[in-house]
Amino acid sequence: MLFYAKLLLVAIASIMDYHLALWFLVVFLVIYILTQQPVFQKLGISNKLTPLQLEALLTEGKTSRYWLVEFRAQCSSTCIRASRIFPELSIAYSNKNVSFGIVDLGLFPNAAEKFGISLGGSMGQLPTYILFENNAEINRFPAFGFEEKFSHPHITKKLIAHHFQLDRLRIESVHGD
Repeated sequence: MLFYAKLLLVAIASIMDYHLALWFLVVFLVIYILTQQPVFQKLGISNKLTPLQLEALLTEGKTSRYWLVEFRAQCSSTCIRASRIFPELSIAYSNKNVSFGIVDLGLFPNAAEKFGISLGGSMGQLPTYILFENNAEINRFPAFGFEEKFSHPHITKKLIAHHFQLDRLRIESVHGD
């Protein structure tokens, strides 16, 4: 709706004076470039964790067999764009065997090294998703040694679900394997 309103304003401004329309476009282009999309605040069925809480959950093993954890930083634009995906995945795939957690490496940067995540440069490894099974890392996205070349792969629910075989884990949970 707002997009159509902006187009209407540009059309009206261009009828009145094309200089006004150009200034309107320049101002909104600057606003678009300088502002960021807000972080998605809903958690779904995922838990915000500190690194100590994550370590305790993994070592105790009293909760879920699998933990899919998203490591992100709210200062990373890639993490902000992907922030909507993880809660939706947690709603679709959470069960007694699979739990979801989020660790904010912007708040706990020292934890990045423990989990093999590089925060250097443009934070090209964020967000990083790691699947743990009984305190052992079994899969991660992006893989070790990933260095951002030109752009981070576009993260989608389908990509994450396929990479971590979340459908298989859900079926295992149903069948009790």
